[in-house]
Parts: sequence; structure tokens; C-alpha cells
Amino acid sequence: MPPTSPDPDAARPRSSRRWAVASIAVVVCLASVSATLAAAALERGPRIRGVDGDPSLAVEQAGVTLVFHADQPLDPRSAEGVRVEPAAPFEVEVTGSTLRLRFADTVDHARDYRVSVPALRGRATGATAEAAFDFTTPPLTVTTLERGGSFDRAGGDDDRIVRHDLSSGADEVVFAAPRIQEYADDGAGVVAAVVDEDGRATLTRAGQGADPVPLPLPGDGTVGLLRASAYAGRAGFVFTGTGADAQTYISTLFLLDPADPDAGARAVLDLDGLPLQADSWFFVPGSSYLVAQTPTGSLILLDATGSAPPRLLGEVGGLRAVLPASTSLVVDGAAGPAVLDLTNGTLSDIVGAAADDVSTGTVFLSDSSSVQWTADDVVRRTAAEAPAGVFQVGAGDRIEEVCVSTSGRYAAVGVVPTDDEIDDYPTRAEWLGRTSTVIDVLSGDVLAEVAGTRPDWCA
Repeated sequence: MPPTSPDPDAARPRSSRRWAVASIAVVVCLASVSATLAAAALERGPRIRGVDGDPSLAVEQAGVTLVFHADQPLDPRSAEGVRVEPAAPFEVEVTGSTLRLRFADTVDHARDYRVSVPALRGRATGATAEAAFDFTTPPLTVTTLERGGSFDRAGGDDDRIVRHDLSSGADEVVFAAPRIQEYADDGAGVVAAVVDEDGRATLTRAGQGADPVPLPLPGDGTVGLLRASAYAGRAGFVFTGTGADAQTYISTLFLLDPADPDAGARAVLDLDGLPLQADSWFFVPGSSYLVAQTPTGSLILLDATGSAPPRLLGEVGGLRAVLPASTSLVVDGAAGPAVLDLTNGTLSDIVGAAADDVSTGTVFLSDSSSVQWTADDVVRRTAAEAPAGVFQVGAGDRIEEVCVSTSGRYAAVGVVPTDDEIDDYPTRAEWLGRTSTVIDVLSGDVLAEVAGTRPDWCA
């Protein structure tokens, strides 16, 4: 009888058959799990996988935007029912897989906020899910310079730079030294210009929990118009003197990185590639840019990091300030004060808020509102309402200066006793007994009275 071929299944080891069965079971199981997960994904609503934007900037600027990124495309109805608590005006739009919430105005300091989205809706599935985003805004602070006495004093108290937390009532001495000429506060610390008895200046960076660090100057000379920006990561000043390279500088704008003092100070270059002379200059809030005005009257927009070339804005009038809660500038135009919008280059007149003949000074809050002061009182003016008094000085005192916060919601009123003495500093002399009364610009309510001069709001 001829031999027959063995049964392949019979010849296959029993363990191999078990492995095949187990493999099939695993595949079936994975397929089942995948189907379950797919079904769950179809059934559940969108989830937020990230939020872009800096909500802390919303205390200073209107128009700050938070961008919520979902894990799937969104139905436009996702914008329905969105709310902000405590209440704040906002606009919301849905595009693709993002929901954008734009604050129409500034928000309060030292508050806990929640953005609630009751029904994020998937565009493909229609499934919904709730979402929320919480953030806390920074406290309201004002920093002042407290001079320890007259410039020619021998010994005595140091000058002090003090940051006042108006939300909690706490004070912090950020830096102390003899003869502080001026300073700039970037929130994390200060850059201070200190002069010796001969008027020679040095720069120092100081902050909480760190030893003061000397910062380089271009050479032997004088500094002024000292400013700093946390967003740009730079401090700047105008320098007049002889540089280390024996070059003569006159009112030349220099920038430095306080985090990298070894890099030195660099001269800002004009459109022609030469060091830029600046009669006035400001950082643009919430950006790496600054704007400077040359002695010829030209306004130039510059990137503080040097990443972009300078851009000519034209001769639109004298540079006065950055308009509060914005990225626009206040300039003295041909027909009076005007607002230059840096986002689109438009120039618009300020309507109904110009100073009257008896005002000592004016700070513009918008293109239709301002605060003005005399030696006796502070008045808020708008295009649509009658002038309203918001502060009146007490007997025996006078108002020396008024500055507003970056949001424009508060003002620091500099008050000086009528019999006060000046400290005789060679640059930026001050009245020794000056204080700053912080008020709500809208209501006139007094928030605090702090000692010192040169509030950082006046930069």
C-alpha cells in the first residue's frame, strides 16, 4: 500500500494552533476596541487642546485675544452662550477648529476670571461638550522714587525705588542707592540710573531675590529718557558723551538686554545706518517694537530685537505719549492733538477732549477723552459729556503732575506741599515732599496715597 501524505493539520504542533487561535482573538479584540473608540470619538464633543494668548495683558490693553484650539473642526454654533465671569465685554468667532475670544475693553486687576463655553459642537458629528478656561489677572501696582534728601547731602538716607501693590496694600523696596536720577520698571525688576556727586551716571538692574547687577554704558557721558519693556526684553536710554570707541554721541538711543549685560549696549541705527538721535521715544506695549522721534521731526518704528529693519512713519507731529490701552500714539498734529494708529498708519484728530485755556496739563485717554489738571483740581473731559471734576487738592497743597496707568482707568496725581523744597538734582530734580494719590479716573474714588515721585506710569 503506497504511503499517504500526512495530514498537515495533524502534523502541526498543538502550540502553533493555539498561537494562531490566540492571534486571531487579539486581532478581533483590537478591532472591537478600535470600533468602540471610533464610536466614542463620534459620540463625544470637541475638547480644548490648548489656549494661545496672554490674558495678563488684558489689564493694560483693549483687544487682547484668546485663541482656543479644539481637537476637531467646530460648528459655528459653538459661539452660542459663551460668557466671561466676572462680566467683561467681548466678541467671539469660530473658524475651523479654533474659537477666538476678543476682549473689547480692558479687564480688572487682581481678579479671577473664567471663560465658559457651554456647547463646543463638532462640525462633522454635531456632538457637544462643555469647556472652560480660568485665569487670574495681575495686581494693580505703581512704582515711585523716594528721594532721601537733597543732592549735595553727605550720608543720610538712600534714595529708594518702591513698588506699591495697590490691590493688597503691600510695598516692596526694589532698589536703594545714593542719588538715583531715574529708573524704569519692567514688572520683574527695575533699571536705575545712579549718579555720583560729580554727576557721572551708572546703570544697575535690580529685582526681588537677586543681587543688583551693573549694566554697561557706551562710555563716559550722561543718560536720560530711561525706559524698559518686559515684552521686548530690553531697556533703553538716550546717551550723550564719548563712547569707548572714541566716537561722540549726542542724544543717541541705545538698547541693552538686562538678562545679558555682557552683550553691552548697542546704538539703535537710523534708516541711513547711522546711530539714531532721539528727542523722545517709547516702547510699544505688548510688542518688541519702539517708536522714536528724531530732531528733524521724523517718527521711526523700530524692532528692539533688531530682527526687522526700521520703518519711517513720517513727520506727523511731535511725539507725546502712547495712548492708554492701545498701540496708538498721541502726537501734536498740524491741527492739534491727534492719534496715530500703528496697526494701519491712520491719523485721526482728537475730538472734544482738547485742553481749555486754564489747564496746566493734559493726558489723553482716547481719541475723545482726556484728563486735565490745574494746580487745584483734575477734570475728566469727553466729547459727549460735560467736564467732570474727579479730584481736588487739599488746602496748602498743589498738583504738580498727573499720569495715567497703561489701561487709562487710573491716574496718579502728584501732590506737593506749597512750602516744599526742591532736591537740586542736576537732572530730573524733584520736590522732596511729593506724594502720589491714585484715583479711579471715571469715579474719582481714591485708591491709595503713596510717598514718592516719578511714578512708573509717567514714563
